[in-house]
Amino acid sequence: MRPARRCARPSSADARRRQQHGWTLIELLTVIIILGVVAAVGARLMSGMFRSYFAARDITSSDAQARVAFERMTRELRQIRSATATDLDVASAAQVRFIDTDANGVCFYRDAATNRLMRSADGPATACGTTSAQPVADFVSGLTFFYYLNDGITTTATVASVYYVTVRVNVQDNDVSDTLRATIHPRNF
Repeated sequence: MRPARRCARPSSADARRRQQHGWTLIELLTVIIILGVVAAVGARLMSGMFRSYFAARDITSSDAQARVAFERMTRELRQIRSATATDLDVASAAQVRFIDTDANGVCFYRDAATNRLMRSADGPATACGTTSAQPVADFVSGLTFFYYLNDGITTTATVASVYYVTVRVNVQDNDVSDTLRATIHPRNF
């Protein structure tokens, strides 16, 4: 035979513990404060990452655009028809005007109002930007041309003695700057 089973009555403290299934106010406030701190730190990190991403994207885009324009300019400078005053103007270091081998006028200059590298179909006889001015690159903060003798060291202002043309383009976007520089020896010199 089995001994009789006695049902033990839970004490009132045990009964109260079983009925309490929620959190205390202090526990809820602690969790809310911790989640708030984690969210604030996470939001700040995400904001910094997005700012960096967009700045890098803009810089990469402006740099690529400037490099393509720079390559175009150096390619066209190789096509200067001759080292004569009717085909090349060396009077300005801020722009270059010349006639190419196909007898087309070409002028590269910087529009200071918009910080753009511009190209127009103007030769040495007309002012830059008069004929078919087109933007070639944005964010160009500086454009300089240098004309050298055949030693590559001495600059010259005499068209007939120009042997090299050096181009320097400064690009600036989002407080990041880059300088592109090339020395070109036109094919017909």
